Amino acid sequence: MIPILYLSHCGSSIGGGEKQLAYLVENIDRTRYRPLVVCPDDGVFVEHLRRANIPTVILDLPPWRKTKSLITRYSAARKLVSLAKAHDAHLAHTSDSWFNPYLWSVRKHLKIPVVSHVRNLLTPAQVRKYRFDRMDSIIAISEQSSLPLIQAGINAPKIEVVHNCVDLSVFQPVSGPVYSAKYVVGIVGRIEPFKRQKMFVEIAAKVVTHCKEIRFHVIGAALDTAEHRTYEHEVRQLVAKYGMQAFVRFTGHCTDMPKAMQELDLLVTLSAGSVIAEAMAVGKPVIGTPVGSTTEMIVHGETGYVVPLDPIEEIADKIIELAKDPDRSGRMGQRARKYAEEAFSIEMHVQKVQEVYERVLGKG
Repeated sequence: MIPILYLSHCGSSIGGGEKQLAYLVENIDRTRYRPLVVCPDDGVFVEHLRRANIPTVILDLPPWRKTKSLITRYSAARKLVSLAKAHDAHLAHTSDSWFNPYLWSVRKHLKIPVVSHVRNLLTPAQVRKYRFDRMDSIIAISEQSSLPLIQAGINAPKIEVVHNCVDLSVFQPVSGPVYSAKYVVGIVGRIEPFKRQKMFVEIAAKVVTHCKEIRFHVIGAALDTAEHRTYEHEVRQLVAKYGMQAFVRFTGHCTDMPKAMQELDLLVTLSAGSVIAEAMAVGKPVIGTPVGSTTEMIVHGETGYVVPLDPIEEIADKIIELAKDPDRSGRMGQRARKYAEEAFSIEMHVQKVQEVYERVLGKG
């Protein structure tokens, strides 16, 4: 078996990136590969991996480019190299490209190939800053997220586009008819500026002025940081400002995402991510904006809509259209499930990643 070292962005919570990493290491061919996941902190993701019998260790990896990390980062890098050596790692793969400098340390000292996963839309300057040129291969989750890499001078053959996946056996449509007096629209993700829940509330306020038979779910919670707590407070204040308390429900941290998705009639995402595949897998249409992988995951007019972020009235209009025509919304949801089966299976995702490994290991 080929030992592989993985770096995770987080161990204390489970976001889209952590879900995707879990899908990979839990379903990788264990007759060929032996994973070890390194998390920077302890918590629910570490517990999840260990329950799945995935070897996991905790090693603090401070942000490489922060001034406060100037001393500790080198010590952390040495510990990571020692860990990789003890694991006899033949390859290292970071699920968060901000850890590229740590990956480079492993590559330099152990002479093994390294793979970086790009889950965010970067700028060419960020590509150069985080030395993607030193990676042996780069996995981008969309064609759009691969463009800044090429613009920054990364050779196209180094880049492989592998879309996010979803567990189709867990995320399934509800069997039989579902009756609800209200049309439910949701947004899913950590409550943070990047996910744009404040804008979601603004959109909801526009919708409610025209249609009061719609309800809105804000699914997720803020991390326990000053920035995220402040942002959640601002989101809730905005709900109060518009007098939307009867229309907007905050679910808090979600422990049963398939059920939360099934309770929706429509998902709105303003930041892309694996939630698109999850909603489509349970048979829900999705409205997204042309950000990241969204345009490649939603078949416009068939499984949902890709609508510009500005002006928000366009998104509000699409929500109202679908809410007023539930049969059409349901048909789009059925097509969404079929498309998810064709495009977002775990098996397809894992196979593509394993092909990247084979190439960089010289076996492909």
